[in-house]
Amino acid sequence: MRKIAFFDLDGTLCSDGDLHVSLEIKQAFQSMRENEIEPVIATGRSFYEVQHLLTFLEVENYILSNGCYVKFKGKLIQNATMSIVEIQHILAIANEYNIGTGFFNQNGFALTMDNPIVQQHMRSMGSMDIEFNEKFFVEQPVNFMNLYLNAKTERVIREKIIAVSDIERYAPLAIDILPKGVSKGQAINLLLEKVSDSRVTTYAFGNQNNDISMFKTVNYGMSMKESTAELKKLSSYVAKTDNGVLEGLKHFKLI
Repeated sequence: MRKIAFFDLDGTLCSDGDLHVSLEIKQAFQSMRENEIEPVIATGRSFYEVQHLLTFLEVENYILSNGCYVKFKGKLIQNATMSIVEIQHILAIANEYNIGTGFFNQNGFALTMDNPIVQQHMRSMGSMDIEFNEKFFVEQPVNFMNLYLNAKTERVIREKIIAVSDIERYAPLAIDILPKGVSKGQAINLLLEKVSDSRVTTYAFGNQNNDISMFKTVNYGMSMKESTAELKKLSSYVAKTDNGVLEGLKHFKLI
C-alpha cells in the first residue's frame, strides 16, 4: 500500500440522498486496488445505511458517522459513543428551543419529534421510514446525535453545545453532534497509525464542511464542483465538472 484515498459519500461519490454509485466508480475502485492504492469510505452515514454500498464497492476499510466508527483491515479501531450526561445536556438545549433531535448508532436511529424541518431534511436524505423514540439513548448506545435546525438557530445555541460536544454541519437543515475530539480527520490519524508504511501518501474527496478536518489531515484534498466555499479554500484541486470523483482520480493519476 503506497497511497490511500478517502471518499465522502453524499454529494461526492453519490448524488445527495441517493446511496448508489455508478459501475464506472466501482471499476475505478478496483483499478486503484490493482495499483496499490487503498480506497476508504469516510462518511457521516452509519453502517446500517451503507452496508450495501460497501459490499458493492468491495470496500473493507471505512470511517463512518463522521469518525465515530472506524474499521481497518477487518479490525474495529474506534467506536466512540456519547455519555448519558452529554446526551441529556444536548436534549435540554434542544427542548428549550423546540428543536428536533436524532439518536444514531451503527444499527439504526430514532428521533424525538416530527416537525416541518425534520420532514424536509429527511426527504432530502431519502429517509422517510422514521422511528420516534425519546428513550432510544437509554436503551441503546449512541455514537452521535443530530439536531434539525437552520444556520440562524445554530448560531444561537452553538456555544452551549460545544461546551460538551463537537458540531459538524453536514446539510442545510441538520448538524451532527459528536463526542468531543471525534472527526473524520481524527479517525484518519487513527487509521494511519495502523499502516506499516509511514511514507504513504493520502488523498481526500469531499464536498461539505464535515470534510474540513479530513482535508486538513491528508496530503491532497479534492473538492467537488458544488462544494462549500470553506472546503474549496482547503482544496488542492476543485472539480470543474459534475463528475468530480473521476475527474479528481485522473488529475492525481490515481487511475
